[in-house]
Amino acid sequence: MSFRLLRRPIGHYRIPTSPLCIQYHSLPLPPIQTLNPKALTESDFRDLSGRVSDGPLGYRFRYYWPGGRRTSLAFPNQTAGYYYYWTHSDLPATAGQLRFRVTPTNDPSLFASGSDLLKPNGMPWVVPMCRLLGLPKAEGFLQKLLEDGLMSEDLIRSEYFRIYRELHLSTKSVLLESFHDAFPLYLPRKTIPIKMISSGKVAQVTLTLDDHSWVEDLKLAEPGKKVYAHARLHVSEEAVRPGLQVVRIFSPSGEQLESDFPLITTYKWSGDFRPFWSWCLQSAKV
Repeated sequence: MSFRLLRRPIGHYRIPTSPLCIQYHSLPLPPIQTLNPKALTESDFRDLSGRVSDGPLGYRFRYYWPGGRRTSLAFPNQTAGYYYYWTHSDLPATAGQLRFRVTPTNDPSLFASGSDLLKPNGMPWVVPMCRLLGLPKAEGFLQKLLEDGLMSEDLIRSEYFRIYRELHLSTKSVLLESFHDAFPLYLPRKTIPIKMISSGKVAQVTLTLDDHSWVEDLKLAEPGKKVYAHARLHVSEEAVRPGLQVVRIFSPSGEQLESDFPLITTYKWSGDFRPFWSWCLQSAKV
């Protein structure tokens, strides 16, 4: 299997109308000026090392909350850098993310050579926009995204985000408006819950994946950890269930692996499989 590595390219919501003041460790800090990675300033630099949470624009983020624990893990040492808005040409506009880029100093020119903060499982620390827009005290982030031109009011009020909120979906769920849309996920994994929107209705299935140990054979992550990837649904002529076609895999450092990846087939599914399968077959012909 050949591959090549590419460098990392750089209902209703209340739209905020006034800037918010940021308090950090009970001391006033200059407000974050931007979430645009191309327009960062020294005042946007934040040191999160050892902190349990951080509220750069209202809502307080935590680093990682392991299952079964009553308390979250603090941000690791040397976690200093910039919050920024991340998106990718593979993904639809609704799939943007808030990330944190670690840099050695507050010089914005070092952003491109930095690396994104990772969770203990090897996945990047991200807050998907569908999650961010449903958080309390998120107006400061909406304000910055609008000011920076990274999101529009129409997108924030779109059917996609409205349905995501109404269904109370977790960040582990995939919500699709189009069969052809790529979506982010982590690999390897056993199952993936997918919801599709069609004519204002939602059908949902859980796909149980066949063996895809080839992901670990690429040795992009340490044993037992996950890799971040983009994938889309795939239907072949002889298939009785949709599979997953991996579009791109990212190394922990952010490098991108492109290849003719093997199709990940599914051996079981549950849920609204009749309308979901009908939607897949009709969409695949378009």
